[in-house]
Amino acid sequence: MSWQASVPAGMAVVNVMISSLSKLLLSTAVIGLGLSTVPALAESGYDPLGAKTTDSATPGAVETKALSPANTTAAPAETAAPAPEAAAPAVEPAKPATETATPATIAPAMAPAPVVATTSHDLPINQAIVAEIGKVVASATGDARRRADAVAKVYAARGNQPLWVEGDHYSAKAKAAIARLADAVTDGLNPIDYALPEADLAATNTELVANADLRVSMAVATFAEQASGGRVAPLSISKDITRTPERISAERALAKVATASDAAAALDSFNPPTEGFRRLKAMLAEVRAAKDNSSAATAEPVVLTKSLKPGMSDEGVPTLRKRLNVSAPADGIDPALYDDALVTAVEAFQKANGLSSDGVVGSRTVAVLNGAHRDVEGEIIANMEMWRWMPRDLSQDYVFVNIPEFKVRVFRHGQKVHEARVVVGRTANQTPIFSGDMQYLVVNPYWHVPESIKLKEMLPAIKADPAGYFARHGYEVTWDGQLIDPTRVIWDENAVKAVGIRQIPGEANALGHIKFMFPNQHAVYLHDTPLRSLFNRDVRAFSHGCVRVDDPMAFADAVLQGDPQWTVPKLQSMFGGDEKRVDIATHLKVHLAYFTAFVDDGGKLQIRDDIYGHIQAIKKALGMSQV
Repeated sequence: MSWQASVPAGMAVVNVMISSLSKLLLSTAVIGLGLSTVPALAESGYDPLGAKTTDSATPGAVETKALSPANTTAAPAETAAPAPEAAAPAVEPAKPATETATPATIAPAMAPAPVVATTSHDLPINQAIVAEIGKVVASATGDARRRADAVAKVYAARGNQPLWVEGDHYSAKAKAAIARLADAVTDGLNPIDYALPEADLAATNTELVANADLRVSMAVATFAEQASGGRVAPLSISKDITRTPERISAERALAKVATASDAAAALDSFNPPTEGFRRLKAMLAEVRAAKDNSSAATAEPVVLTKSLKPGMSDEGVPTLRKRLNVSAPADGIDPALYDDALVTAVEAFQKANGLSSDGVVGSRTVAVLNGAHRDVEGEIIANMEMWRWMPRDLSQDYVFVNIPEFKVRVFRHGQKVHEARVVVGRTANQTPIFSGDMQYLVVNPYWHVPESIKLKEMLPAIKADPAGYFARHGYEVTWDGQLIDPTRVIWDENAVKAVGIRQIPGEANALGHIKFMFPNQHAVYLHDTPLRSLFNRDVRAFSHGCVRVDDPMAFADAVLQGDPQWTVPKLQSMFGGDEKRVDIATHLKVHLAYFTAFVDDGGKLQIRDDIYGHIQAIKKALGMSQV
């Protein structure tokens, strides 16, 4: 279910002019009526302007209530107790990962906005803004508090003058920002998160001006963080997703939008700049347009009585022909025959969808043809969230592994120079999701067996025949860096944890002839393998977490492109000797990524199986329906 679909057509937008921020802070309201579900954010604490409580570990549903009518008459100045004008924020806002310098402030780039004329019943505008900010800071916690502190600093830097209100109405820039934020659904986000006011404003007192101005600022700050860094905390989805999203700070966001000649374009720039994200955003619009087209007919599902091979006949063949736009055979030929023309079309379909292009129409090919269990819109939105966790700059020279696609690609100067199949971690030993720097290669590597494999897979066989087991598999036992006789060890769980077990270099070594190292906390890497047959499978999740590369020397050639010292022939001349480290001249970024939905170079949406369940978990965290 999309957020567009989740908002009732009869939603009422609450005019900011009927509510004071102090009332808003005492409610847990969001704008709208009749909502049954709204997205959960991976933030902790209370968001006074979004009026929601969230949990960073387990995002939950957001409570909704109708807003209470507000008293629009300001208290007399002599009875009010405003916060001091120069009050400092209570908490120093944390710098986001994307910042490397002090965030820009608005004051140097902007002239103070016109001061609103006051009456005896109004606070001066600067005092009204300080008072409203004080209420937000006092009530907020977690990420909402951090944003509020950052917004307070921005206002303080400009003398607590309005950012968005000119006189008693919103500026043109403010109206453009509000309109763009209201269209956040096109970004795969939810406008309800921003508690947007109406774009028309006719303020009668400075309390309302301060309220309205602050709501726009908080909406811009919240959108900037969500658009750049996502709504869900990666670690809340899996301990194996160790990315730190590069969120745009509130200070930087307000500075950019408030000084931009095009506020909408400035807001749009907070989304990831990567091509993969841009393609998915465009595809999301296409999918929604197609769904809204009432004349679009649902395709008849392909149903076969058996796995279909060339030359066989099946009553489902005519439907298969229709689905793949293959003409019926000539008169006199059995229309149920799986003939050469249809086989060619099936092979092309299989190749385009990441399947083995063998022409056999089995259950997996039929499932992809029918789009079974696919919530395409939700799939796209969840994958857009994954892109928000990626580095905003992938680099010009990088390695990109897409785990659900079982593919690795090497890019040089932004252009793809190599593509190959890979084997990734099984469900019980998932390949982690993070980015690193490839720094060196190891030729003739030892395989140092992880403790989990020693305990779960090796110990029973070792206990049965220590000497024979180690001799048959080419393993060695080490203690404190020295080789020891395996028959002298009393093999139990304590012993297998204490000693090292490694497989000597050679043809039978699990890592093959070479491994590609990008040091990381997960102790995973890319490597060769002697088990070549696994690369012919459609689903290639068989490893213990590392990534096995098909045709490793072609991969090495792409990695070493332009290296002044090392070439593939030179590496191959070293095969069969001792283990040797090879430092590479240019370090390449390595991105281990997880995208089940992506748009290929031909503009076609590709969807792969969610082998680790990450996408379903993201959809659940966002409050989206599961299909």
